[in-house]
Amino acid sequence: MSKNFNIVISGVGGQGNILTSQIIAKAAIKAGLEVRAIGTYGAAQRGGSVISHVRIGDFVRSPFVCTGEADIIIGFEIAEARRILKYLKKGGLAIVNTAEIYPVEVIMGLEKYPLKENLLKPIEVVADKTIAFNATSLARESGSVLSMNIVMTGALAATGALPFSEDLLIDALKNSIPAKYYDLNLEAYKRGHIKIKDIMG
Repeated sequence: MSKNFNIVISGVGGQGNILTSQIIAKAAIKAGLEVRAIGTYGAAQRGGSVISHVRIGDFVRSPFVCTGEADIIIGFEIAEARRILKYLKKGGLAIVNTAEIYPVEVIMGLEKYPLKENLLKPIEVVADKTIAFNATSLARESGSVLSMNIVMTGALAATGALPFSEDLLIDALKNSIPAKYYDLNLEAYKRGHIKIKDIMG
């Protein structure tokens, strides 16, 4: 690689954000690339924001992606995707789960959740391509809503944007998940992969 490849992932606590970043990092290491990854936590156990930075390249110093330097942003929840838009470089790729998770303030009626189009529109302005779909629904169809992060991992692989082969990503997935849950998660991965191939034509 002639430059670093940067990914920022955002979700809420319990969505598997950190696991996905670890799978990507393991695959990159297997490809012989240098990796730095870090997660930043809000009130994660209370459904707060969790943001992961993954930097891949021949020589990577800091684990943090600077503003405007992410090649890809991945939002495990639509408002979380909007939260990390500042990291995306002009012309980058955005992958967004359109499912909503309402914060306590919205549930209590103290605030209104933004309209989906108002969350997506700014992302579409910055990104060269925005792939938005309901990954939570696909996870549920695959056997567990908890596999949504793996649906998103399959979606990421299907874009062909990663700087290493998909075989390495699948191998990292297998090595990161207990054997008894692997088939379920592989199904989730495949559903995400197929969905993005359909969207991209």
